[in-house]
Order: sequence, then structure tokens, then C-alpha cells
Amino acid sequence: MNTALLAGIGADPAFQTTAAPYLVLDTELRIHAANTAYTTATLTTADDLVGIGLFDALPDNPADPDADGVATLSGSLEQVLHRGGRHAMGLQRYDVLAPGDRNRFVRKVWAPVNAPLRDADGRIAGILHHVEDVTEVDRLLRDEPEHQARTADWWHAQPERFTRALVAMSRLGQAHRAVLRENQDLREALHTRGIIEQAKGILIGQRGCGPGDAFAILVELSQHTNTKLHDVARALVRDALQHDPGHPAFEPRLLASSAPSRHEQDGIRFS
Repeated sequence: MNTALLAGIGADPAFQTTAAPYLVLDTELRIHAANTAYTTATLTTADDLVGIGLFDALPDNPADPDADGVATLSGSLEQVLHRGGRHAMGLQRYDVLAPGDRNRFVRKVWAPVNAPLRDADGRIAGILHHVEDVTEVDRLLRDEPEHQARTADWWHAQPERFTRALVAMSRLGQAHRAVLRENQDLREALHTRGIIEQAKGILIGQRGCGPGDAFAILVELSQHTNTKLHDVARALVRDALQHDPGHPAFEPRLLASSAPSRHEQDGIRFS
């Protein structure tokens, strides 16, 4: 299980600061990270979620006999794991526990999207679970007018309420487009992190150093060659795979800036 990779995504500032609510799940549906937007939307804290099975942390509302949030979300996540593609669930009623009271639930309606997270080898390492809270839109469209029976053209009688619903749906559409971009960015971040971890492993094996020293070597090579860190790591991994058995794939050496580049001599290509 790629625990370090999933934890790395959770620690990424882009993950923590985005306004889009996210969870990072492993392939056993255990929560590895929850950003602030997610804990705010679900009335939880990171301590309530991280390290816990998804459906232990977020159970169905036992007071709702029609509750199907667990079953429907479970089906979507299993589809992502087995088919390897993104799955949009549409609108889903899924109540959340009231803060500090595990016997009371708060009504919530969501628009969830689940996408696979892949490691550097292309294997599914986990799932990025995104939700948008559409409870307000649902309330605006479903609630009966306070002093007036619902009619087919209720929006003519209550233009302000209809406008609020349109604005809320517009926000949802904008958030959905933004999350598609962020999903791709986060998946790329996971892939990049996996490449760096692979390169560190090669250096640790060849030089007998620790993870911190291996990362320091990559950073110095990046600075010495004016090459992005993930490109240095990718070149190192590629070079290791291409060398004949029994020959050192890469023996980086910390050099003065005026000295010839040893990694270039060893055939590492930065492309």
C-alpha cells in the first residue's frame, strides 16, 4: 500500500488550501487525508476522519429508512477501483453526524465525484473523493413556499428564491469545472511524488544513505543542472532501468559548480 504517497498528497499545500472538499482514500477505503474544505462541509475534524474506514467515519443515518449513501458511494468507489476511471455520482442524499452528538444527523445533499490516484508505475494507489455540498440548492428547489402552495410556475411567484437557486447552481457548475482541473493536478502530483520516491530508493540502494540524504542529492543535482527535481528523478529512474545488469546505473557525486557534471558523463538525459 502506498501510504507515504497518499500522505504526501494530503500534506500538499494545494490540497489543504483548495476550496473544493476532498478526501484521499486508499484501496481499502481507509481515509488518509481530509482537507479543511471537506471537514467544514461535513461538520467534522481531521481527527474524526484520518486513519478510519470511510463508512465507520461517515455512516448512514439510521433514522432515515431510505438512506442509501453508504451503498451508493461504496458502489461508485468499487467501480473506480475495478475499472480505473473517474465516476460522477450525480446528486446523493447523505446525512452527516451532528458535531458532538453521534445520535443526531444533519441533512445533506452532495454531488460526489471519485477519481483514481495512480502511482509512478500506473497502478491505482487510492481514490480522490470530491464532493460539492448542494444542500442549499436542494432546499431551494424542494421546500414548499411558507404561505403558498407549490405550483408549476412557482418561480414566477417567488423570483428571489428562484434567483438564489440559479446562483447556487451556477456556483456548483463553476466548482465542478474547477475540480476537474484540480483532480488532474493532484493526480499529477501523486505521480511526480512516486517518481521522486523511486529515485530516492535507487540512491539509498546504491549509496547506502538515508532517505533525507538521498533527497538532498536529488535537490543538489536539480540545482546544479538547473533542471526540475521531478525531471532529475525521472531521468535517474529511466537510466537505472536501461543499464545492463551488474553495472552501476547512476552514481551521483556532489561536485563544485565549476566541475564537469558526473551524471551527464554517466549518460543521464534530462528531456
